[in-house]
Amino acid sequence: AQGETLVLNFNKSSPTGMLTTSIRPAGIYGERDTTVTKGLADHALKSSPFVLRFQLGDNDNLFDFTYAGNVAYAHMLAAQCLLATFKRLKSGGAAPLDHERVDGEAFNVTNDSPVYFWDMARSIWALMGKVVEPEKAIALPEGALTVIGGLLEMVFGLFGKKPRMSRKEVRFSCMTRYYSCEKAKRRIGYVPVVPLEEGVVRSVGTVLEKEQGVEAKKEL
Repeated sequence: AQGETLVLNFNKSSPTGMLTTSIRPAGIYGERDTTVTKGLADHALKSSPFVLRFQLGDNDNLFDFTYAGNVAYAHMLAAQCLLATFKRLKSGGAAPLDHERVDGEAFNVTNDSPVYFWDMARSIWALMGKVVEPEKAIALPEGALTVIGGLLEMVFGLFGKKPRMSRKEVRFSCMTRYYSCEKAKRRIGYVPVVPLEEGVVRSVGTVLEKEQGVEAKKEL
């Protein structure tokens, strides 16, 4: 939040009249990402089919996952709009109307297709050959897990280690977190170019390639 404030406050404040904007991506995933895809894929690789049936919370929380390529595309569109406005102002043209402005504004960027959190996880696992039927999922209560996560953090912390489940993981898995990107559509012309499902296939593909490489080295 502080970084965004600094960026937006810098808009038109420098001697060069530099224009700025802020892009707010939600839940970035993609090839070789080290958070969403890696975290869920690692869990699948380390867990038995029975363990994968357990989910944190009731899976009633919609969540926005945004493909990294779409985030990059949004940045390009925003940059083009800023350049167009800068040239327009330098040539003596009128500033964009308030409902057209890009400079000094913040934009949510998503894949515009929120999904339930554990549905996303299970789609990743299915591509890895670990199918979990939703009706066989075992929901664990968020409140109890938050307490357990805190205890695990304390115990593992004594040995300088991090537990596989912490309060942060519980909160992240159970929170409702989706946003409207209508403003980005109207003002910078943003539309997701890579659908959610295709992005998942691409992301998991790099995970499988890496695992195949690891297995090949073991056989040497």
